[in-house]
Amino acid sequence: MAFIIVILWGLNFVTLKIAVLSLPPIFLAGLRFFLISFPWIFFVKKPKVSNKQFFSLPITLGVLQYSLLYYGMSTGLSVGLSAVILQTQSFFTVIMSAFLIKEKPSLNEIAGLIIGMLGVIILLTYNDGDFKLDAIFIILAAAMSWGVANIQLKNLGNINMVSFLIWISPLAAILLFIISFILEYDSLLKIDFSNIEIKVFLSIFYTAYISTVIGFTMWQYLLNKYKSIQITPYGLLVPVTGSIFGYIILNEVLEIYQIISGIIIIIGLMIISIKSIFVK
Repeated sequence: MAFIIVILWGLNFVTLKIAVLSLPPIFLAGLRFFLISFPWIFFVKKPKVSNKQFFSLPITLGVLQYSLLYYGMSTGLSVGLSAVILQTQSFFTVIMSAFLIKEKPSLNEIAGLIIGMLGVIILLTYNDGDFKLDAIFIILAAAMSWGVANIQLKNLGNINMVSFLIWISPLAAILLFIISFILEYDSLLKIDFSNIEIKVFLSIFYTAYISTVIGFTMWQYLLNKYKSIQITPYGLLVPVTGSIFGYIILNEVLEIYQIISGIIIIIGLMIISIKSIFVK
């Protein structure tokens, strides 16, 4: 299931690249959550969660993560490098899990995470020389927000994640649209939906329903079933699958360092998983 999520989210960065070239990025993020919610909210029962969870997750999982990610990418940072930086959420999640919910990682889990991050560092170092310090800090903030959201998702327990996403999405969409109106007003006036290619609309539907609803439903299930350090490092593979899909779909060059980093990340994941596979 974790590998399926990695494939879905890797392809998501390709679809995002297609869509962000035609629409303002934060508006696009708001549209993503609008489609998740409407019209489905009229047919799905509201899940039983606390008001704190109901109002906080749209902020961390929706508004902060995606507005910061989309805005960071809009400054010119490449999709590949953006994906790499966003996956530092693994470190943030593991650290916060240790302090907030007392999940103590084993030595092999720590070693596997460090090895996986070495693969990410290789991607970060050799990725097109595309370093924009302000954009990097913006997407690091998005990764931190995702880390907080992972802890919140874990605390949800066994709920219907699809209905939860549908019910929290209106608040996320409204806030993102407000931010877009403030920051992207001139770009919003230039939108001409009649001239937008069908592949852009298909990309938006993919990010809303496949990447978000299906992807995060499986992600929350795994976070609820296993320790955070057993699950979140799989996110380190997203830049690898994103690079592969970029090569296949967008004809982007797949460099040797991307292949090497992917192998290193997989080795790290094997080290993290080996105890849970062989030791009962």
